Amino acid sequence: MHAKYSSTRDMLDDDGGTTLSLHSHASTVTRRLEGPQQADHKAPSSTWRPMALTLLALCLVLLTGLAALGIVFFQFYQLSITQQDSISQKEERLGNLSQQLQSLQTKNRKLAETVQRVAEKLCRELYNKTGGHRCSPCPEKWKWHGNKCYQFHKESKSWQGCEYFCIAENSTMLKINTQEVLEFVMPQSYSEFFYSYWTGLSRNGSSTAWLWMDGDHYSSELFDIAIDVAIFRSRDCVTILNGKAFSKDCRELRWCACQRTAAVVRPELLR
Repeated sequence: MHAKYSSTRDMLDDDGGTTLSLHSHASTVTRRLEGPQQADHKAPSSTWRPMALTLLALCLVLLTGLAALGIVFFQFYQLSITQQDSISQKEERLGNLSQQLQSLQTKNRKLAETVQRVAEKLCRELYNKTGGHRCSPCPEKWKWHGNKCYQFHKESKSWQGCEYFCIAENSTMLKINTQEVLEFVMPQSYSEFFYSYWTGLSRNGSSTAWLWMDGDHYSSELFDIAIDVAIFRSRDCVTILNGKAFSKDCRELRWCACQRTAAVVRPELLR
């Protein structure tokens, strides 16, 4: 029986040893299987940590760069605003200066016009008192009246000859278109030799209207034209004599009356 117990223990021992041996082997296999898995779990953590630090550093660099760009942009914006304000101020000053210049030019023009009117008035008074003065705006031997200069040239010419003569004198033949001019020129027509002056009034035949050299129509309200109907020759040109107007043959020889616009009175000649 002892032998039977020993055999049973030996069998148990053998089974236990076998069991322990199997358990030990399973534990070893389990550790071997878990070992790589734990290594795999630990390996990603050690790999991503430097990468995360690198990305963080790059983000910090980018943020620093953006901050620097923001500062530069802000400074540039302030500089732009300052320059715009400066340009606006300069433009405003330029506009004010332009307005002041225009105002001064207007005042200067008005002052010059006033000086010119005063000079003309003084010159006219001196001219009328002395019968002539060096301040006269008319050439020598011309008569000054209103804004015109008149010449009563005592050299006989036909009507066309007087037209050419007046053109050569940079003038035109006499035109009587206002009462003031009529009252001035008619006294000039008095002559002891009964020589009349050609005017710029003519017509192209007895059936046409009287016209001045510039095409204006004659006004009978200013003066009448004496026409001798008993003479059959053409009388298509007008002369003035002793305060009256007469129609004459344009080929007859008469004196020439010319007119031109007066020049500007020079104030320095009033001395």
